[in-house]
Amino acid sequence: MTKFVKFAAVAAAVLASTPAFAGTPVGVAVGSEPVATARIIKPLKLSATGALNFGTIVMNGVTANRTVTLNADTTITCATELVCDLNGTVPTYNVQGTNNQVVTIIKTPTTLTGSNGGSLTLTPVGQANITLTSSGSPGNNFPIGGAITIASATVDGVYSGTVNVTVDY
Repeated sequence: MTKFVKFAAVAAAVLASTPAFAGTPVGVAVGSEPVATARIIKPLKLSATGALNFGTIVMNGVTANRTVTLNADTTITCATELVCDLNGTVPTYNVQGTNNQVVTIIKTPTTLTGSNGGSLTLTPVGQANITLTSSGSPGNNFPIGGAITIASATVDGVYSGTVNVTVDY
């Protein structure tokens, strides 16, 4: 019985020494009002003109995978054991949206199918983002190039497919 009384006395002493809380929540200054904001932006519109054309590539004793890159400035970087045109053509994309917004350019690889049953992987190349300098029309233009890898087993023919490019704020 003595132990119980001592425990009750200690608990009462602790509770009596704890300060009471005021009615104001912790972390909120009296008289301040929270601020709400919203940024409204236009949806993006993307269009493209032109085509991605590597020109003619001659396989000259290819013994390993070799990459050909058609740069966004239309120049071609050609690996050894290949003979390539000096320039190709690239599509020009136009994006429209809200002025001064940064737009991310998303490029995903696709498969080009050959006229003789082969396939090549096209990896689009170009800038990663663009800042819109006008609101709506005329928008901003950007080019997209691409890279393909030629293997010793690549069959001759014409390869075609789509260039996958999307944009997002």
